[in-house]
Amino acid sequence: MGWQRFGILLLCCFGVMVLFPDYDKSAWASVGMIALMWTGAIILISFICNVFALDRFEWLNRLITLIVFGAIVYTLLWYFPQSDKVSPINKLKYGEYPTMETVKKGIEKMKFHNDFVHQNKKRTGAFTEEEAEAVKKKVRNAANAIKEGEDPFIEIVDD
Repeated sequence: MGWQRFGILLLCCFGVMVLFPDYDKSAWASVGMIALMWTGAIILISFICNVFALDRFEWLNRLITLIVFGAIVYTLLWYFPQSDKVSPINKLKYGEYPTMETVKKGIEKMKFHNDFVHQNKKRTGAFTEEEAEAVKKKVRNAANAIKEGEDPFIEIVDD
């Protein structure tokens, strides 16, 4: 039953980060600490349930899981940091509910962008297709020069 509770913990952390996407980089550390704390609590609860053989009672197991779920959500809503310094529970209390736009923003924030081919560290945007083709052509020419035993010349310009 501990694995299911751990899955609920991860799902709650992901859900709060998607529903309330106005956070900065410190939120990842905060969610990590909350997840570590609740992982320890879940291990302790599972240990106690196994020692007293409480896992035989299905209704009690479900009740404990429901209580753990409520406590995880409560903790995340109170302590999840936001960039505007208003906790998610207070946003809900004052009627600021997540909309479809905030959910889309949260999902977009959770995505991993791996467009390393067309990306330059010093630029804010991606390479255009023409720029990418020009770089590929220079690399091909240098590789051909190496194959033929010539000295490859690659112009490196630091803008």
